[in-house]
Amino acid sequence: MMRFKRIIFVWVPTFLWMGLIFWLSSFPKLRISEGLSDLVLRKLAHMTEYAILFCLFYRSLKKTTAFPQKRSLLLALILTILYAATDEYHQTFVLGRAGRVIDVGIDSLGALGGLIFSKKYEGKNWWLPG
Repeated sequence: MMRFKRIIFVWVPTFLWMGLIFWLSSFPKLRISEGLSDLVLRKLAHMTEYAILFCLFYRSLKKTTAFPQKRSLLLALILTILYAATDEYHQTFVLGRAGRVIDVGIDSLGALGGLIFSKKYEGKNWWLPG
């Protein structure tokens, strides 16, 4: 029973973050201003949210599986990119939004940033407790 509680505790932040991304993608328009600065800011926000999602996936896998580090990193990257693709698909159903392959690419760059961050700070106790 204790292992089950640990798995739930470790994976809840990952699923909550995924829910936040889904919720934000449900808004018809998320604009701060008009123009290039808004576009750049929104794309940087996308990269950041997917870097965080990668880190959460990696943390969850690391704490609940016996996979080697490379496998956990690769699986976290794949899961993050798959979630980015499903999020873009979800946006095709939201009035005023569109799912774009280029956005999956931008989100994937964020996931790669999360991978670099995770490798650089591995073992430095930045992970959430669990």
